[in-house]
Amino acid sequence: MANTPPKTNTPYTLTASSPLDGHSIILDGTSLVEITNLSMVSVTPSASHEEEFKAAIFKLFVGDQLNAVTAHEGRGEKNYLFLPSAHGQWFLCFYNDGVDPIDAANSLLGKKLSNQLSITDQSDAWLVLALTGPLVRRTLERICPIDCSASAMPVGTTARTMIEHLGAIIVRRPDDNDANPCFWLLSARSSASSFLHALIASPPFTI
Repeated sequence: MANTPPKTNTPYTLTASSPLDGHSIILDGTSLVEITNLSMVSVTPSASHEEEFKAAIFKLFVGDQLNAVTAHEGRGEKNYLFLPSAHGQWFLCFYNDGVDPIDAANSLLGKKLSNQLSITDQSDAWLVLALTGPLVRRTLERICPIDCSASAMPVGTTARTMIEHLGAIIVRRPDDNDANPCFWLLSARSSASSFLHALIASPPFTI
């Protein structure tokens, strides 16, 4: 009779992995780095509570007016980013410190307001790449149909567009320490490899 392993009650555990396993490349001073360990929560106010939502965001971001094309930078001990993702819809982004993203969002927005919102965890559904350096606009002008110049996209500007044939969200982030422009590029996790290929097949990563 064959030996059978004893039964155990040890639960299976899951290990999170980023879409591109922490991809990072630097060439000619321009870097393309995957942003990992980022929580992303989709936030949509109900139609009857939009004004309360705007007032809460105004208070949360120390007087920043809610703007349909502008990302709002959080302040204080916990850094977070509140950016438009579609009409009437927003992404609340913050680095994961082990807290459930939905609980963290509810805590930040306030229990009273959170009861008037539709909140879903999107953390595993999106790829986020940071494109930084003096040549980033050379990269974007080849594969992106919108104007990403400094005058058209000042810091904080967000746009939903296409990169090659893939849907994307572009967020103009603050310059790096050497005054080089930085963009966050978001796209669906399911097409992460194709999205990366479009970028690294563009100057300065390839000539």
